Amino acid sequence: MDVSTRKVVVVVMAIAMVLTAGQLVGVFGTTAQAQDVLAGAYVDGTLPVTEPSSSLWSRATALEIALSAQAVVAPIRAGPFVPALRVRLLTNLTHAAFLIEWDDATKDNRTTRDVEFRDAVAILYGPGDATRYVCMGGPGKALQVTQWKADWQADLEEGFRDLEHAYPNFWVDMYPYAIGGPPYRLPDAFPAEARVYLPGWQVGNPFSDPLKVTAVEDAVAEGFGTLATQASQDAIGRGVHSGTGWAVVIARPLVSEDPEDVILGVGTILAFAVWDGSSRDVGSRKSVSSWVDVQLPNPTAPPFLLVGLALVIVLVVFSMVVPMLRRRRPQPPKERTRDASEGDSPESSNRREG
Repeated sequence: MDVSTRKVVVVVMAIAMVLTAGQLVGVFGTTAQAQDVLAGAYVDGTLPVTEPSSSLWSRATALEIALSAQAVVAPIRAGPFVPALRVRLLTNLTHAAFLIEWDDATKDNRTTRDVEFRDAVAILYGPGDATRYVCMGGPGKALQVTQWKADWQADLEEGFRDLEHAYPNFWVDMYPYAIGGPPYRLPDAFPAEARVYLPGWQVGNPFSDPLKVTAVEDAVAEGFGTLATQASQDAIGRGVHSGTGWAVVIARPLVSEDPEDVILGVGTILAFAVWDGSSRDVGSRKSVSSWVDVQLPNPTAPPFLLVGLALVIVLVVFSMVVPMLRRRRPQPPKERTRDASEGDSPESSNRREG
């Protein structure tokens, strides 16, 4: 191998090693996933739980997850609304945040009237021993669900809408214990005593709550038709519609004290579902994915890998510089050997004669 070829080989190996180490520490981003494994990227700090457009999401590789129509339990879909979702995952020491994107030109974010249906997306979490072909869990196999709802997002950003918005001529003469007079407005006109006349809000139905703090519902299920809101709400998130589609963040603790939560760790599996309001999706009428494995980053790895990256660079530079210095070093003169065929010199002849 000549000198020029050796240089090319060394440079290519150096670049490969540096890129590999950089990808491991997140300097150059992670590599694409060849299988259905959602690989997370670690963030040393606050996660962008309400910022789908944050530059931090570029640290994680998007995994495209195929969807199919839910055709097991009525109401069913004839075909999926979208062929696939694009999902990214970021974690820090305590929480995980998912960025979920899909194409949808129509923004369906109101459900005040019975002819309106919302856009939504959900994540189903299963432990490593969950039965992979059973959706929504089963008896004694409760699974956690975090669902973002476009109408809840609208309630937060545009104000809670109720019957008076859908039917402007709706009128109630009196609500006992309500403040002021008609038309009564939620939530200002309804102190605790007056809420008994609003049964949904009174019994704690999250759909009727005008004082939402997040667009994500934390729920639990043990099979089809058993979805129930958790007593403890730990998930948060936010969605943004671009005009061509949704970008939604759903964030949750890695580990919580809520016994209904599924720990997000080694072996956890995930499934995703999308509802399209324009297609009148509701309940089990949705587009769903199969199970996806999740790979969480190691938060203790980056400092050690950075040291390793520095050592790789030093070794590569050393391996290139040392041969160059050796080639430039002046070589000592070689002794001239006398050819046996040459005649004796006059000095040697005089020494023999003497």
